[in-house]
Amino acid sequence: MPLALSQPTLTAGARPPCEAGRKLGAVEMALVWQALHEDPQCPSRVLRDKVAQSPAPLQISVRHLNRWRVKWPLSRRKGRPRRAENSPPLPSGTEVGRVTPRRSFVGVHLFAHWLEPQGALGPVVTQLHQAIQTYKDTHPEEDFALLHHHQQTLLRRLQALFFAARFGIKTLTGFDTHAPPLPTLVGRGYHSSTLLQCLGQLERVAAAPALLPTLVPVQPGPITSVDGPMIAYGSRWSMHKGKSTMLGRIRGGSQAVSAHDTAGYAVFVPYDPPALQLSQLIVADGQKVAVAPGNALFVIDRAVNAVALAQAFDTQGLGWLGMLDDNEHAGLASVAATEVATLQDGAKVYRGPWHVPRPEDPRHFGIVAPPAGKTLGYWGTPKVKETVEPIKWPRVYRARSEIQENSCKRMLAPGALKTNSGRKKIVGPDRHQQRARAQLNQSLAVAQKRVDKKIEAHKAHQDKVAESTSQGQSKRLEQRQRALVRVEKARKDTQDKRDQLAEPAAALGPPRERADRDFRKQTLMTVRTLLLENALMSFMAVL
Repeated sequence: MPLALSQPTLTAGARPPCEAGRKLGAVEMALVWQALHEDPQCPSRVLRDKVAQSPAPLQISVRHLNRWRVKWPLSRRKGRPRRAENSPPLPSGTEVGRVTPRRSFVGVHLFAHWLEPQGALGPVVTQLHQAIQTYKDTHPEEDFALLHHHQQTLLRRLQALFFAARFGIKTLTGFDTHAPPLPTLVGRGYHSSTLLQCLGQLERVAAAPALLPTLVPVQPGPITSVDGPMIAYGSRWSMHKGKSTMLGRIRGGSQAVSAHDTAGYAVFVPYDPPALQLSQLIVADGQKVAVAPGNALFVIDRAVNAVALAQAFDTQGLGWLGMLDDNEHAGLASVAATEVATLQDGAKVYRGPWHVPRPEDPRHFGIVAPPAGKTLGYWGTPKVKETVEPIKWPRVYRARSEIQENSCKRMLAPGALKTNSGRKKIVGPDRHQQRARAQLNQSLAVAQKRVDKKIEAHKAHQDKVAESTSQGQSKRLEQRQRALVRVEKARKDTQDKRDQLAEPAAALGPPRERADRDFRKQTLMTVRTLLLENALMSFMAVL
């Protein structure tokens, strides 16, 4: 007989404790249990009518019956009961059983059951204990709850933060409106205020930098993909702004430099204000990203392809692979191309430096020319040229989309990757004003040099006119007077341009202040999401 899931029988081990209560005796409770066991989705009002037709009628209210259903985990879900579906006839001899899960979020429970023996949260707890101990040594006068947490308490709170995203809870205040089965996962339930306090205390001890090393897998891949996703943030405060979406909206928010290895595991993520250029952030964090996974080869989006970036990383001994924009090259005419190979689709791969040498540009180029269609250009630093063959550059670059961009898209909804955590702000000098003032001051300095030259030229022509007047040179005097008029006009025009530049400089006014987000909570929650995604990838690989 084939094996099939069947309904459990009322054995001694499965039967609930039917001790006599104040309103129901043991026999009456057994009748109610049997009726619920036969039809767990039966509404309580219909169930009461069924039990009332038994030889021993019961006087029980629907409300009291619901209490027992909650105690026995036999409550039906809200809404009208569904009609029985017309199922096709089954072959004879097949035992059929309808199984209803007794727990919600069964997949999360299975994932947590697999995760526990792996000890994935063990390094996280260890790093947090070190951060807490460092804070206690540095601030012996401070005293709050996190400093006295036992390891088990800290682990349970981390598990609650860890699994919140898989319950559909993006912000911790969502625990007020959701009822996730946390007691079955961590042994107790947590209110949102408790977890918010824990997150605030983790921010206080600077737990985010301590948790970043836990992202790195045991054996990271040889190539790291780097990107800079941005999250928009709305506020009434005056904040530093940057281009936050592909549509070109200028808003406040945050910008992350995320890094993933070849297998798709996240290995590093710092946050910075959106007012800073991505290329500058990558240069500043380049060594950190390189040290974290332990490799020096990176793939970056075509949005970042500046020569200064290639120079900076070539100086640091790092290898970077990117893609040229269409307006940066003219195909094979731009490169002193040498044919390398022919791909299966007939496209030819070339490599070489610029056709017209550019000593300041350390990049080497790979050109893919298909039989029909657009020619694609890739660039790499000397480190990439030595390590990866140019014929592999297109495949390595295309793999970044699945490794990183699609992975981030998958984490938007279930991982709350683009949810802003924390409302704190740090007020500082207005960098937009400083940048504008620096540009105007530079333009004013150049304009003032031009005015000084024109003044010197004007004075020299005045001396020549005076010399011709004193010597009685009538014809030379006329020539020099005409030249003096031209020089005078040029001096006046140059002074007018300088004065026009001085007006916006004065309009900038006194130094102002703008706010930046405090990224400590944001980094903590993002590291949480990336740890969860890394663990889920390993779990799905096992499945």
